[in-house]
Amino acid sequence: MAAIALATASFVETAVAQTAPTITSGSTTTFVFGRVSFFTVTTTGAPTPSITETGALPTGVTFNDNGNGTATLQGTPTGTGGIGGIYSLTITASNGVSPNASQAFRLVVDQAPSITSAVSTTFRIGVSGNFTVTTSGFSASSSTTLSFSGTLPTGISFLDNGNGTATLGGTPAAGTAGNYPITIFANNGVVPSAEQAFTLTVSQAGTTTLLSSSQNPSSFGQPVTFTATVAGSSPTGTVTFLDGVTQIGTATLSGGTASFTTSSLAVGSHSITAKYSGDTNNSAGTSAALTQTVGIAADSIKLRAMQISTTPIVANISGQAITGAIDNAIDVGFSGNPGPLTPNGSGFTYYFDADPDAQRNITEQDDVNSFLASPNGSSGSGRRIADDFSALGYAGPVKAPQVSTVPAHDWLAWIDVRGTDFDRNTFGSDLKGEQINAIAGLTRRLTPDFLVGVLGGYEHFDYSSQALSGVLTGDGWTTGAYLGWRFAPHLRFDAGGAWSDILANDAAGTAVGNFTGNRWLTFGGVTGTYDWRAFVLEPSARVYALWEHENAYTDSLGTLQADRNFATGRGSGGVKVSYPVAWSSTVNLVPYAGLYGDYYFSRDDAIDTGLTTVPLLQGWSARATGGLSMTFVRGAQLSAGGEYGGIGGNTHIWTWRMSGSVPF
Repeated sequence: MAAIALATASFVETAVAQTAPTITSGSTTTFVFGRVSFFTVTTTGAPTPSITETGALPTGVTFNDNGNGTATLQGTPTGTGGIGGIYSLTITASNGVSPNASQAFRLVVDQAPSITSAVSTTFRIGVSGNFTVTTSGFSASSSTTLSFSGTLPTGISFLDNGNGTATLGGTPAAGTAGNYPITIFANNGVVPSAEQAFTLTVSQAGTTTLLSSSQNPSSFGQPVTFTATVAGSSPTGTVTFLDGVTQIGTATLSGGTASFTTSSLAVGSHSITAKYSGDTNNSAGTSAALTQTVGIAADSIKLRAMQISTTPIVANISGQAITGAIDNAIDVGFSGNPGPLTPNGSGFTYYFDADPDAQRNITEQDDVNSFLASPNGSSGSGRRIADDFSALGYAGPVKAPQVSTVPAHDWLAWIDVRGTDFDRNTFGSDLKGEQINAIAGLTRRLTPDFLVGVLGGYEHFDYSSQALSGVLTGDGWTTGAYLGWRFAPHLRFDAGGAWSDILANDAAGTAVGNFTGNRWLTFGGVTGTYDWRAFVLEPSARVYALWEHENAYTDSLGTLQADRNFATGRGSGGVKVSYPVAWSSTVNLVPYAGLYGDYYFSRDDAIDTGLTTVPLLQGWSARATGGLSMTFVRGAQLSAGGEYGGIGGNTHIWTWRMSGSVPF
């Protein structure tokens, strides 16, 4: 039995003999960043090996030899340098028995994915764009894959780039404006996977609006077309046109343009803008301001020119008519008992209160006898002419000195009618017109050498200009007073004033307007009366001045025509010669002729951009008068006379008159 026991003991001792260490664990292990992990290294060998590690470990991970032939890699990978990656380690097992065991290890630190892009992005209809989704994380086994859920707008697609990024890209189609919620998922095999909610916004297409004008500058009343061109994604809708902040019109877009035409913009500068209202696919927008300049209409300028060039002529002719009529009324008033019809310088004047039956005796002076005597010296023929003159009731100045056989009249009622043709060959080269002035008055002789009177009158004028395509017509009413003073046997002084209301109708092209005004007249002069043989000489020097105010008005084209003031007048000097002749036993003729020098003066405050200068009636000229009166037996009258002014100047004025009367 003892022998058997010894043999057993020897066998046990052999079984526990030393062996070299070995490492039995795998060569790769995985940790997850931010999580507690561990890994055990196991060995074999006798005696029990001790285990060591060489190589860098991720931050947060430690190596521990457990002393039982195992070692542990454990901890939580954190911090810089511990975010994902592969770490190469060498594990060595040693137990004193050669050889030592050594094995290379690969420690992998995986990181769960995260999405680092913003949570929203914006696209615009019709505009190409893209947006990249980025992720972070690490996996040794595979890269991060991305996907989405939700509905994308038409024209936008999702693409996983395979490198941890994905792209949303494309061109949003029309009608896709709005918000699109989607979710992006990221997965790299590390739990948990990442997801992120996104809002993808598709906005309306941006627009630009350009504004143009068909005519800039334009004239008032001229149609102007404003065109708005809107660029965007096939924009539709309406465009509103504004003058400053005031809406002046709207138009519908067609093919990207909208047009609006107006002819009602006032004179001046206008800040015009076009405001696009936008539509489903396009955003609203407003154009830059366009400065539209509107000038006075060409026809309004012509209308003003017609007024400026014509009314001083009207005033001057009225001044001539009024002062001429007063001059004759004073002349006849001093004679006391005139014939019914008397030359007036440009025609003849009819006196209602004349006494055709009144006859005057004359003294037989030598100059009268010379006139009345026959060519052969016979006094009988001259006496017949004197008798004829007496029978006709003529009291001619050639019969001075006169001794009236009837009392001289202290009251005298009269009427004077004159017609005028006007032609000016400078401004416009074609300003022509006709004017009629009818003036009536009443004279009262207070003393043989002093008289006063009152008058009233009516005027009508009608002027035209082809160059201005204009016509100016109108009427006026006049009232006034005058006085005469015979301060010497052959000299008298005249003075007076008048006030007129006028109403004019002006037209030029398409422009029409009416304006009112008033006119003041003042005048004065000295006249002489001298007999020379059978002639009567009347030298004179006179001046009249007129001031006219014309009120502002707005013409038919909307142009404000400003008020206006001007002054005009004439100074003149010359002589008139009369020569009474007995035509037959029943007809008496009184021809006359006169020649005067005139100076016209004018001043005008009118401003008209259409005229380089205001056409003033200005400067020197001459004037010739002439006429003939026929007095029939029993007092019937026929007369004709005329005056031609502007001789030597560029303004020509014909004044004419024909009249007749039959007493009853």
